[in-house]
Amino acid sequence: MVASDQKKRASQGKPHFLKTLTHFKLSKHEESMEIREALLHIAMLKFKIEALQRKCEHFNIIRRKPLHQFQEVKVEKNGEKFQVKIKSLKGDNKLLNILETFEEMGLSVAQARVSCRVSFDMEAIVVPQSKDKLWSVDDMIQTLVKSLSSQMANCNI
Repeated sequence: MVASDQKKRASQGKPHFLKTLTHFKLSKHEESMEIREALLHIAMLKFKIEALQRKCEHFNIIRRKPLHQFQEVKVEKNGEKFQVKIKSLKGDNKLLNILETFEEMGLSVAQARVSCRVSFDMEAIVVPQSKDKLWSVDDMIQTLVKSLSSQMANCNI
């Protein structure tokens, strides 16, 4: 009777997995080996949880960053005219910013087509207002990309 009361009191302080381990008649060496194995297993599970948490944080960081700033700017020269094709994500005042950029570059829009259904798409034929300033295709592309990216940076603030 006294021995069973002592066992009950001794097992009350032990964690649940140790109670099941002490249910069997194990030697002290076997019991300590089982405990070490259980602790090792717990440590491995902690490492796995930490790795999953880091992976989850990494995905959350990626998700918080804006997706690839999808934009495509193509310029072709046809005689004195330039054919400009712009595809980009939708944004506030994008058309206005592009038209202002054309004006700053000294270009007039002869014809334009714009769509904003899924993304911002613009096709325009632009003509230099004067013969003084000649633009190369690469210069126009750089200026338009800079205009689009500065506008996107202002939207993300």
